Amino acid sequence: MDVIVKNFADLFTVTGAVVLMNIILIDIVMSGDNAILIGMATRKLEGKERKKAIFFGILLATVLRIIFAFFAVQMLRIVGIKLAGGVLLLYVVWKFYRELRSSEKAEHHMETKKDGLMAAVWTIIIADVSMSLDNVLAVAGAAHDNVAALGIGLIVSIILMAFASNLIAKYLDRFPQIQWLGLLVILFIAVEMILSGSVDIDKKWLHVNIMPFLLFVLGAVFLVLHSKYIRPANEQKIQAFLQSHALSVLASIVFFLLGMLMFGDSAIAYVQSHDTLYYCLAFILFFSLLELLSLAKVWQKRGK
Repeated sequence: MDVIVKNFADLFTVTGAVVLMNIILIDIVMSGDNAILIGMATRKLEGKERKKAIFFGILLATVLRIIFAFFAVQMLRIVGIKLAGGVLLLYVVWKFYRELRSSEKAEHHMETKKDGLMAAVWTIIIADVSMSLDNVLAVAGAAHDNVAALGIGLIVSIILMAFASNLIAKYLDRFPQIQWLGLLVILFIAVEMILSGSVDIDKKWLHVNIMPFLLFVLGAVFLVLHSKYIRPANEQKIQAFLQSHALSVLASIVFFLLGMLMFGDSAIAYVQSHDTLYYCLAFILFFSLLELLSLAKVWQKRGK
């Protein structure tokens, strides 16, 4: 009890105030990805169901953060924990990708009924297990063993996640296209964790770069999953979209080509020097190729 009182008293000193501000700033920055995740997971729910999912998701996320904060130092010593967390988060990316590709109304209604509240909460738990790890380690490092600062930072992060995730879910309802942006943010976090975890394994355990092997395994898994669960793109919808947005598509292509002509070398150098962006682009190109292959199979069947 005396220690907690002392920690609270330290917050009124210059050093303590700086520590608290650092923790709050870290929580503001790092709660954003959690809010995007919760907003994505609850976007198909409405009214009370959405509020329940957000409440239980944040409650369980808070419990996880407390557990992780308690074992932060011990967890840092576990080789490969970030890699495992990144792969787990990649599963969530796949789940969201599959849902976004299931665009038929009847199928969407069926998925909403089947998934419901528990599926949304379960998705939040799975993703938060990995995403909270980085958050807690960053906050634990900034806290300097001040439990009071950690507690206040935790309360701030809960409030931020509750407000932001509900707001994000509402905007995702109004503008479904933003869902793909949310998916890319979560993909970026997953790739960053996988890269960091693979470097950790290279330095402390195998002393060899496992990324080529890991990418081969992940590519094979996604190839099987895509062929099994993802229907080929609807040609009529693609044609209708291109017809109604012909000028926008043409302007985007021209803008992209002009941008590459003017800043192509700088853009390529930037991507090459930032491994996370490089691998994210590789994932996007890989899934684009899978979509084209699935369309090619449909055209081949029609030709026969």
